[in-house]
Amino acid sequence: APQDTVEHVLRKVAESVAENKELAKDAEKAVELLGNKDDRTAALACLTQLRDKLHQARRLGTFIGEANAVEKITGRMNMDEAYGLASDYGHETNAQANPDMAEMIKTMEKADAESRPYEFLNTCDQTDMTVNIRVPAETQMKDVKVKVTSKTIRVEVKGHAMQPCVLDGVFYGPVEEQAFDFHLEGSGDKRLLVLDLEKVKEGAKWPDILAYG
Repeated sequence: APQDTVEHVLRKVAESVAENKELAKDAEKAVELLGNKDDRTAALACLTQLRDKLHQARRLGTFIGEANAVEKITGRMNMDEAYGLASDYGHETNAQANPDMAEMIKTMEKADAESRPYEFLNTCDQTDMTVNIRVPAETQMKDVKVKVTSKTIRVEVKGHAMQPCVLDGVFYGPVEEQAFDFHLEGSGDKRLLVLDLEKVKEGAKWPDILAYG
């Protein structure tokens, strides 16, 4: 597909989310359906589903650019019947062509990163993973409740802005339940709840601590 067409952008999205098979499958299916004019309604439904899943991922701080791109394409398709695979994706986000839009997207991405209640650190060649959660300055161990199984995690912190829990969901992959530990460190606005986790399998970098979609 030529550069900067809707098809090219959607194929690039599918490539960059390949580590999440469900998202990649949705992106590829949307391209396939858009290739058949009779399937436009189904294609829009598929794109909308992909947009919603990517929006959830964006809230967690992952696939931000991909979420923005799919959101833009879905919006244009809903408004313009002629907008399809061969259409120009558009340059509204180009910083030189439209600095206001570029600045707005930059601000949105920064807000998304800041709204994520934790920092997640992991690599593909290590099983060790770390989750740093910002907590109120006065937080003590008695204020923290953490429940971990090999597949799920739930973290509650008394006085935290996010209630009833800061983290609650299914891990991206299985973890070693016995290897889990947590502690508090830092002070003031640098007070952190640090979770130490271990993947069952090494060899892949997780996009996030939680599965989504």
